[in-house]
Amino acid sequence: MDTPERPSRRRALLLAAAFGIVLAIVVSRGIWPSAPATLGVTNGTLGPCPGTPNCVHTGLRHPDGTEGLFMQGRIGRRDLVPQLLEVVEAMPRTRVISSTDIYIHAEVRSRLFRFVDDLELLVMPDRELVIRSASRVGQGDLGVNAARVADLRQRLEEAGLIR
Repeated sequence: MDTPERPSRRRALLLAAAFGIVLAIVVSRGIWPSAPATLGVTNGTLGPCPGTPNCVHTGLRHPDGTEGLFMQGRIGRRDLVPQLLEVVEAMPRTRVISSTDIYIHAEVRSRLFRFVDDLELLVMPDRELVIRSASRVGQGDLGVNAARVADLRQRLEEAGLIR
């Protein structure tokens, strides 16, 4: 017998099935929120992270303790982006959306549910490379964006692009 405080097992299964169907439709059609308006270069830098813990920003050192990245050697600021593009395009499930001579925006999809994260790179005049990786949905990310920035840092070091 159902009580208002405790739904029946059948109701819970129906609810779970309905959620599964909706999720399958969303995943199959790629219906996720569009890119936030905060993407891109504003006032010479990348936008800040939202108030949720699903973002890493090397320029603002968010979360606390995030290390900055600096270009190696004498690679010119505008010569760096084509090399950065090669590294970013080699990352799994990553698609470059736009790029200029100092900026790259890419979308990275999660393996299972195809959640979209935005990955941005900006080459600053002082030879700092600012990276921002943020989830579009949810509050947390189970450390995915931090791991992505760490992986990208390693790839860039191996390519000899940063020190």
